[in-house]
Amino acid sequence: MTARQLGLLTADEMAARPSVSSSLDLVERLLAMVNDESIEGMVARQVLLRGVLAAGMLPALSPLAASASLAEPLAWSIRRGGQADVRAADSYATITARHRELYWTAPAPALLRSSLGHTELGIELLRRGAGQHATLLAGSVAESALLGARLAFFDLQQVSLALRCFEVASTAAAEADDHALAAAVLAHRSFVPGFAGDRAAATPLLDAARAHARYVGGPVLRSWLHCVHAEVSARTGEVTRSVQHARQAEDSLSTSGEDPEWLDFFDPARLASFLGYSQLVAGRTADAQASLQLALEQLDERAGKQRTVVLLDLATAHAVADPAHGMTLAGQALDLLEHEPYAAACGRIPELRQALDGTPQARMLDERVRALPAAIP
Repeated sequence: MTARQLGLLTADEMAARPSVSSSLDLVERLLAMVNDESIEGMVARQVLLRGVLAAGMLPALSPLAASASLAEPLAWSIRRGGQADVRAADSYATITARHRELYWTAPAPALLRSSLGHTELGIELLRRGAGQHATLLAGSVAESALLGARLAFFDLQQVSLALRCFEVASTAAAEADDHALAAAVLAHRSFVPGFAGDRAAATPLLDAARAHARYVGGPVLRSWLHCVHAEVSARTGEVTRSVQHARQAEDSLSTSGEDPEWLDFFDPARLASFLGYSQLVAGRTADAQASLQLALEQLDERAGKQRTVVLLDLATAHAVADPAHGMTLAGQALDLLEHEPYAAACGRIPELRQALDGTPQARMLDERVRALPAAIP
């Protein structure tokens, strides 16, 4: 809620309140402030901008904390109403990369708000025209919108918002003529119908992603696309095809080519976790245990979200033969969920509950799940 909605503003403050309060207008007003000679005489321009950013007054830029040098060219481009120059395009791309890095550590709701603001800023810059820098800017907007879609869908289970972000990302990727980005957007989007068990809706998205990947991309992109196909196949009842794609994902890592810098959400540990899930759905629990244990050991310290998913899958793989051990693993995952909610991990709990059905551990699981914070989807 805004200060006005909370009733915190006096009548005089309400009268002085600007009529429009979007991020872009705020950038204009802040730029006017820092160009005021009276202010420059008291406070250094850099210090003021850093203070504004640290205070979170720029929703689209606040996670950058002290990155005033990045905010200035963007604000200048907006204020003058002209095309984004190379500094603005580069600054926007740098902020996009910083958001991508924050995905692993920042709270999802806060990062989503910031990412959406940044995407909106990029759209505004594109609308005003970016000239010869349009391709760079459009690619960065596509990345920003894709990050928003990932946060909305996988972290927070806000499907409608995720779909809108996917639309923006697809349009921007087309504007950038970036086949790798287009493939990533389509493949991510296939998870939406895939998680719902809708094979008919997921298949065209996967086919289109694979078509884009024929033009560009390297071993990591190819491997990840096979993994996406593997999980969607597993969730839509095509168990044999799921395992086949998981194996093709392993083979793809030995192919040649160059992968984009933004492809930081997939590595050998994620490959092992995709394979383990496919094996689990296929009923090959011993193979699933081995693959998932390998994934768990290979995950880096920033992979808290993925660790939760792997622990729950591993718990399910052990649950039938050793429910006590399965519950121990589940407990570790739920401990992580208490501190870092992740909707995609919560989606694994029903399968685990079914595997524990009829055991004392099933009631233990129910109690732990009921105790999770209400914010968890």
